[in-house]
Amino acid sequence: MGGSEAYTHLELAAIFAAFVAVTTLFSLVSLGASFMDVGSSSDPGEYPVLVAGEPRLAPAGEVTGSSSIPGLSGTFVDTVAVRVVHTGEGEAVDLSRATVTVTAGTYLEVLTPSGSSFSEPGTWSAALPGGGTLLFPGDECTIRLCLDRPVSLDEALTVLVRPEGSAPCSITGRVRIPAADADALSSPDKD
Repeated sequence: MGGSEAYTHLELAAIFAAFVAVTTLFSLVSLGASFMDVGSSSDPGEYPVLVAGEPRLAPAGEVTGSSSIPGLSGTFVDTVAVRVVHTGEGEAVDLSRATVTVTAGTYLEVLTPSGSSFSEPGTWSAALPGGGTLLFPGDECTIRLCLDRPVSLDEALTVLVRPEGSAPCSITGRVRIPAADADALSSPDKD
């Protein structure tokens, strides 16, 4: 029995030595690969940062909105519209690949693109000149946001529209209710 225990200890020592050798080799290969990935970075522990190009969209007008909930009209909005213009820098912007984020007070939402002009809560759609998904240099479009919950008119709203490969367009301001909607609120129809 004494000999069999010695072989077991030798087998365990060999397995442990093989494990240490393999993990050391893997660590060295990984470390070498990370130094090669850093390239022009001055600090080997620094993560590479991908910088977006200049913004190709700019705000064009006010932030307008309305409420689809009759009891909240005049104090809250859940539908917001913003206008953006292509700055003329670079090629056409494919809005189908853009990311739209909304913040107001403690409200933060990343909206998903709507497949149609009729938005559902938590979605956005763009009314582009000529249809399609491309916004050409110099063109303007309206982006309609359908929020998943109402936001107070007292809160400043920020909408970030970030086309792929460029910096986001930031539209910030208080939501304004268009004159036609404000008139309807102040003088409701009577039967």
